[in-house]
Amino acid sequence: MGTIKSLTIIGLLLTFVFGQLTRLNFFNLSFPLIDIFIIFFTGLNLIDHYLNHSLVPRNRPFLYFIIFSFFSLIINLILFNYPPLKPLLYFFRLSSLLLLFIFPPRINHIKINTTKIITLCILSNIIFGLIQYFIWPDFTYFDSLNWDPHLSRLVSTFFDPTFTGLIYLMFLIYSFNNHHLLLAIPTYLALALTYSRSTYLSLIVAAFYISHKLNKPKIFFIGLLLVAITVIMLPRPPGEGTKLERTSSIIAKIENYREGFRLFLSSPIIGHGYNNLGYSRNIKNPLSHSNFGFDSSLLTILTSTGIIGFTLFCLGLFTLFRQSSLVGKTTLIAIITHSLFANSLLYPWILVFLLFI
Repeated sequence: MGTIKSLTIIGLLLTFVFGQLTRLNFFNLSFPLIDIFIIFFTGLNLIDHYLNHSLVPRNRPFLYFIIFSFFSLIINLILFNYPPLKPLLYFFRLSSLLLLFIFPPRINHIKINTTKIITLCILSNIIFGLIQYFIWPDFTYFDSLNWDPHLSRLVSTFFDPTFTGLIYLMFLIYSFNNHHLLLAIPTYLALALTYSRSTYLSLIVAAFYISHKLNKPKIFFIGLLLVAITVIMLPRPPGEGTKLERTSSIIAKIENYREGFRLFLSSPIIGHGYNNLGYSRNIKNPLSHSNFGFDSSLLTILTSTGIIGFTLFCLGLFTLFRQSSLVGKTTLIAIITHSLFANSLLYPWILVFLLFI
């Protein structure tokens, strides 16, 4: 069991190197390889807890959320006759991720150094991202593959600068906590080149929180100064995404939030069912990867599971926050801040990284 669990963790962490490059296609469904490792690792973890008589939930609100959102999904599938396979599989992935926080894995007894593996995997992704930015900056043609087009931004193997920026920010916090200050230089450089404003803001909020908890105001001012210098000195190659002062994306997000609240009001109690949003919305491209969520994870949860599911999910986040170390709390605050502007709180790599932090 220990060997299988170790190999699964290694495979899970290796997906941070390859990101979306390992995307699989079966039965007209496209999903990343990390999904398989998440589900398999969750199964092994539950068996391990059962055999050690420790199958006691540490986060009951998340457990109740899974139960409620399952009934919400089934009711909506029956009422509106939505195609069931994709919503059920994505619900299964979300449940598997949350179960890892409900029953945290026992990794102290595993004979692998997860810290070194995480560091090597994300550093490899950063190196690839920097190579991609300088050698292969034009990702606009990925629009034909149903990805958002990006020009002159670092997207790495995740094909998205916003999610990539948050993962690098999490690694920056992780490195700072483990006193690997030399790793901060290439990490921040790569983070800056994503041109992700939500990531810059999350860094400032995280710096404020940790400086407050450690009673070291200079941490916040250094973070604020660093972001200010970054905004001023970043090159501005052609492309809308590199214009940090752009308002078009802000207007688009406001309309996205409005659509989300309108959808919520049409089913405020039980929502529309997790990952049914692509079928409930009026969308131009039904194959786009962004159609099954909104530009805010909490708004996605609200519209998917209604006010009841939303309340349970927020209680689960609060419980997780209370149980976390200082670095875990700082990272969670950064993620929640970021998720107000992107569906990052439900992104599998981010939740897996948070788990190991």
